[in-house]
Amino acid sequence: MGVGFIPGRSLPWVVGLSLLPFFLQFLGLGLGDKLGQGLCGSALGVSEAEAVMYGLVNEYYLYGQLFLVLLALKVTYALALWVLRFMYPVRDPPFAPLVWKLGVGLSGVFLLLFLATRTLPLPFRTPLGPALLSPAPLDPLSLIMVLPEPFLLWLYFRHRP
Repeated sequence: MGVGFIPGRSLPWVVGLSLLPFFLQFLGLGLGDKLGQGLCGSALGVSEAEAVMYGLVNEYYLYGQLFLVLLALKVTYALALWVLRFMYPVRDPPFAPLVWKLGVGLSGVFLLLFLATRTLPLPFRTPLGPALLSPAPLDPLSLIMVLPEPFLLWLYFRHRP
């Protein structure tokens, strides 16, 4: 019997992999000089001092805030899965396909946004009009934060309702 489309022994993996990037982001606070600032730190690849000096403060934080919102949504989703275990201990809830789609959507958007910000020029507004920044650099912490996503997506598709 499943709980919210995920069998009992796979639920801790899904919850753990969903929470992992959020907690890994805290490594950027203490080990930012060695591992990088992660996805929510320096999404544009400039330091905070450079961002203030060149007037890029809004653009500097835009992509980091976007990743922060995604991480918060992934944490909320993971905690909701645990709550579903207690609410539906024997059978799947009637809205299990919606729960599944939400999980796949959050992981997919997270992975795609990571790939887009690391490979494509990043748009931002300046007083002179729109401009493009070079893609964000690939720091080790950002890569570590995104590595669990393909495995998480595999778990979602393996346990599709």
